[in-house]
Amino acid sequence: MEVFKNFEMNLDKKHVLEVLEAYLPSSGEDRDVIYDRLIDELCDNIEPIGFFKFIEKPKEYDFESFKECSKIAPCLITLGSRITDRIDSLFSENKFVDAVMLDVMASTLLFEYNSQMYEYIFNYFYDLGFGITCRVAPGDGEIPIEYHADIIDRLNIDKRHSIYTVKGYAVHPPKSLTYVHGVDERLEKVKRRHSCKVCPNINCKIRAVKERAKGIF
Repeated sequence: MEVFKNFEMNLDKKHVLEVLEAYLPSSGEDRDVIYDRLIDELCDNIEPIGFFKFIEKPKEYDFESFKECSKIAPCLITLGSRITDRIDSLFSENKFVDAVMLDVMASTLLFEYNSQMYEYIFNYFYDLGFGITCRVAPGDGEIPIEYHADIIDRLNIDKRHSIYTVKGYAVHPPKSLTYVHGVDERLEKVKRRHSCKVCPNINCKIRAVKERAKGIF
């Protein structure tokens, strides 16, 4: 198993504020100030780490996206559990805007880190002479959501990271992504980005932020 930790903090403030406004319209509070106050909390409460493994494609992964692939790379990336604990504590303190904003910031950062890890994985396999497919995640419509547990099992992550699935096949810690790349030397060696515009995954972390915001009132 390979481990990736070289993440660079790169959060688009304008995007975060736009997402928050779409989910939780402003009541006149200065959200620029709230964001600036929370950025340190975000940095202090994350422990980002990514894992991936290069394996022969099991028959259980003979999905359409991987038809041309002889191998796969199950992957997982997480921000750790402390950030969710901090978000929950803000909700319990009735600091709703702070809680939802920190939730949006963490989810946005998770996808930014996923993009950084994709660059690393692409280059890793490119150097070995392989191309990779775009990210395919459980619940996206092709891989059943219960495959979260299978991916975690195949990665065999050290128990000290406390990564596992809970009731309903959700991943703990919540700010985590599991997914799979198809791998094959016959694949064209070009970068293939996951498209959120066409993704049918109703369990997406960004969508989950929206539902939490709606549930406040």
